[in-house]
Parts: sequence; C-alpha cells; structure tokens
Amino acid sequence: MASRSRSREPLPVDPDVPPVVADMPTFETRADTDIFHILNDERPRSLSPQSSTRAARVPWYKTPSPIWLLPGVLLAAILMGATIAPRTELYIKLACNEIHPEYLLVPPPPLALIDIGEPLPPTPDTPIYVPPPASPGKPSISIPGPNKMCSTDPKVLGAVAKLSTAMTTSMGILSCLTTGAWSQLSDRVGRARVLSLAALGVLFTDLVLILVAFYADALPGGYRFLIVGSVIDGALGGWTTASAISHAYVSDTVDPNARSRIFSFFIGSMFVGMAAGPTLGALLIRHTNDLLSIFYVGAALHAVNAILCTLVLPESLTEKERLAAKERYSASQPEHLGLLSRLWGMITTFSRPLVIFLPKGRNWNLTLIGVAYGSAMLNMGSYAFKFQYAIATFEWGTTELGYWMSIVGITRSVHLVVLLPLFIKLLHVVYDRIGGRTSSQLDLLVARLSLAAEVLGYILCAVIVDPLTFVLATCWLALGGGFSPSVQSLALALCQDQEKDAAKPNSNADYSSTMDDRDQDRASSPAAPASETGRLFGALSVLQSLTSQIIGPSLFGAVFVNTIGVAPRAIFWTSAGCIGVSLLALSMVRLKVGTEGVREEERDEESRLLG
Repeated sequence: MASRSRSREPLPVDPDVPPVVADMPTFETRADTDIFHILNDERPRSLSPQSSTRAARVPWYKTPSPIWLLPGVLLAAILMGATIAPRTELYIKLACNEIHPEYLLVPPPPLALIDIGEPLPPTPDTPIYVPPPASPGKPSISIPGPNKMCSTDPKVLGAVAKLSTAMTTSMGILSCLTTGAWSQLSDRVGRARVLSLAALGVLFTDLVLILVAFYADALPGGYRFLIVGSVIDGALGGWTTASAISHAYVSDTVDPNARSRIFSFFIGSMFVGMAAGPTLGALLIRHTNDLLSIFYVGAALHAVNAILCTLVLPESLTEKERLAAKERYSASQPEHLGLLSRLWGMITTFSRPLVIFLPKGRNWNLTLIGVAYGSAMLNMGSYAFKFQYAIATFEWGTTELGYWMSIVGITRSVHLVVLLPLFIKLLHVVYDRIGGRTSSQLDLLVARLSLAAEVLGYILCAVIVDPLTFVLATCWLALGGGFSPSVQSLALALCQDQEKDAAKPNSNADYSSTMDDRDQDRASSPAAPASETGRLFGALSVLQSLTSQIIGPSLFGAVFVNTIGVAPRAIFWTSAGCIGVSLLALSMVRLKVGTEGVREEERDEESRLLG
C-alpha cells in the first residue's frame, strides 16, 4: 500500500454531489437533470499535474473549457425550437401530396395574374385539381403550403402520426443502444471527435429532409424516406450521445465541486434557446415565405458546428489518458466475440442499471418511484402529436405555433427559475419553524403537488376548444416542472438510506409517521458511495430513454392515429392518465422515520440548480 501512495495530497472530492446532465428540453420539459450512460468519475482531470502543465504551456484557444461548448449548446437549442413547428407542417404537406394529389399545395395566384374570363378560385382553402408533374425530376411540391384541407384531414394526420412514430422510435432505439458505445469510444479517441460525429448525424437529418421535400416522388418509399435520416442520426448517437459527451467534456475540465453550477448554467441556456427558437424560426419563414428556409440555415449551422468540433474544439483528454483508456478497453474485451454476442452485450449493458428499482424486501419505495418517473416521462413522446392537434383544431400555421411555443417556453422558464425556488424556500421556512418535516418529505410533497397540477392542466386541455384558453392551459402545465428534480432528489435520498440500512445487521425499517431518536444518527451518518449515486442516475437515464424515446411515441402515435377522426383530444386524456398513474405510484411511497438522505449542503446545491 505504501508503494501506491502519492507524493501530493489529493484534492477533496465531494462524493455526495451527483453529476447532473440536462435532458433534451421541449415545450413541456420538466427541467430534467439526468445522466446519460456516464458513471461517476472522481478524477479531477482539470486539476491533475498533466492538465495544469498543459494549461500553462498552450495558448487560450487550445485550452479545453466549458465555454467552448456554450455557443454550440445555445445554437442547438435555438435550432431545435425553431424547426419543431415547420417540421410538423412539412410532414403534413408531404403526406397530403401523396394521399390527396388533387389538393393545390400553393396559394391561388394573385388577382392580376388571373384571366378575367376564367372563374376565380372560391377560397384559398378550396381543393383544386392539379395535373401530375410531367417530369419525374420536377420538385414534387412547391413551398409554401399546404391547403388547410390537408391540415384537418384525418387520413393525412394519421399518416403523419405514423411517420413521426416510426422516426422517433427508430432513432430512440438506435441512440439508446449506441450511446454507451460512443461514450466509451470518446474515452479512447477523445470527446471532440465523437461530438463531431453526433453533429454530423443532425446534419444528415436536415439534408435528408430537404432532399425529400423536393424529390419525394423519386425516392424509395416517398416521404417515408425521412426515416433514413432518423436512422443515421440514431446510429451516430443522436441528442443523447451529444449531451453525454458534452457533459463528460465539462467533467474533464472543471473542478468536481463546480460541475453542478456549470450544468445548471447549461440547462438555463437550453431553456433560453428553446424559448427564443420558435419565434425566430417563425419570423424567418414569414420573411422569406419559404418553409424550408429554416432548414437551410439549420443545415449550414450544423455543418459549421461539425467542422468546429473537429478543427477548433480543444480536446479535454490528454494523450496519456486516451492511451490508458485504450489499454483498459483492450484488456476488458474477450477474444473471438461474434456479432450477435456483441449486440446482446449492448442490450444487456443498456438495461442492467434498471435492477436498482427492484424491491428490497418489503421496501418498494424505489420501485414506486421508478414507476412514477417512467410513467411521467411517457409524455415526452407526445409532443409531435400535440403540435398536429393544434394545427388541425385551431388551423394554426408555423407562425402561430412558433409564438405559442415561445409563450409556453417562457412561462416554464419563469416557473423553474423564479416561482419554484421561491416556493421551495418558503416550504423550508415554514417547516423549519413548525418542525416535523424532513427534506425528503418536502421533496415528496413538491413532486406530488407538481403532478396534481399537471393532471389538472391536461384535463383542461382535453375539455376546452377555445385557442386562448388552450394556450392558458398549456402554460398552466408549467407548474408540473417541479416533479423531475424533486423526485430525483427523493430517489437519491432513498437510495442512500437503503445503502445505510444494508450496512447495518438486522436493521428493520420503521415506517411510522412520527420522529424518533434515530434522526440525529441518520443525519450525521456518512452518505452512500458515489458508485451507488451513479447507478441510480444511470438507471433513471435508461428508464427515461426507454419511455420517452421508444414506448411513449408508440403509445401516443397509436392513440392519435386511431382517434384523430372521432376524438382528437384523446391524447390529452392519455397524458392525464399517464400522470395520474405517476401520482398514484408516488402517493404509495412511504418514508421511514428520519429519512433525511440529502444533506443541507446538497439541498443548497439543488436550490442553485433550480434557481
């Protein structure tokens, strides 16, 4: 043991602070702080002797820093928000062009261009027969469009729902299976190279969309050729890999004690981008009168981002660290492993963290939290269909959708940044004075209240028909933003508490509702190992990926396809049901006496994350 001692004293690392990774934000995102297939790494690489020497010898533009990632993160969030509405409208055009070729997909010509002797088109919404194009090479559609008859046609909307489901599910399955491999590869070849590959995946998606927009009739499968772009993006890791590698880059370059603040700043940047993107995209399309203009801009910027990641972004891992990772990887790989064995290994590696949710004896708390979290995350697979609902019901176009998404995004940001932290602080002040509530119990209370508010919001969306009231109801859904951070904090506390109980022989948990003398012992006992924290958040990541990227889109796609013609609001009842199941599971969680779990300094860190 003496031979392994180091000449310098290692820097203090707080194992109780879990690394936080932002989830992909959307207009209903719950401020997720998640970990994508990255286990805890307590090595403060940025403070190692090699890193310090490198930082002292190289100029600033070759020194790795989180600042290098900030422009790309903000730009990606803006482009994601800016393309959601026009992407949905373009899908409707493409499907309508195949299903109803007799519908005119461009507005009628100006009055000055129409022969007085010919009858005028009745209205811009009237379908007019257009002969098929004379040449197969001619663009299959003209931009802009479509006729509003397309936007309200159940057959067209059903076809678009099937397309969205296929694209989201294929990309979700592939990204879930490949993110772990890409994350491990980044240890061996560097973060920057893998980030550039992920950027190429998004670029291919844009290029395929532009290609299909003009030549759908000449491509195999017609507009369904769009799935090829999703397959390429998923195979290259998608957003999941980009997020994982970005946060690994941050972990490589900052002090472990400062990671949470950096991640919080990145989360805020993403919400700003997602709130501003829809309006910026709508203004660009309105100015150019070309629905594809935002995709031209997006493809160009994604290409620039891929080039910058390859040529400009400083690598966060030293050559020595990459060589060591290669040696560890080579030593861990069995010889003569076939393709099927490798694929099975990927699947089992992906699903292995879920065992943490198995009940421990009579304690089902983590199991119930897993059910609640997974059921709530199912709603993340419903966004595309809710956009289609708004287009069909209120006859909104790209501009109206963009304004609506920006309003909802700003409302959610205000709730997460201002209202929720104030509410949590107020709860702490009240219960600190009256006593009798622990931090875990407050987390459980906030999570339950958030889910209750969300259930009410979805019920309102399902029963109202007025556009203004619908906008207000979707803004009300922002009150559900406290669920994810609170339930993750609660899960961490329970996980640590189970680890402590497992270390005590013949420990019998007391689930009464009164406090006893064990409170002080639990408050002063050491926290669970960092590896247990990594296992928990890794399991939450896997659960979120399965539900939001695979099961959720399939569920809501099937509901939308089968009900759009008779009950278009069924997707909101389905969302209310999913949140109701989550609330029911959370209501059965019983906290044992004195479950504190999260220390006060961790509570302060969570307040900084939320604020």
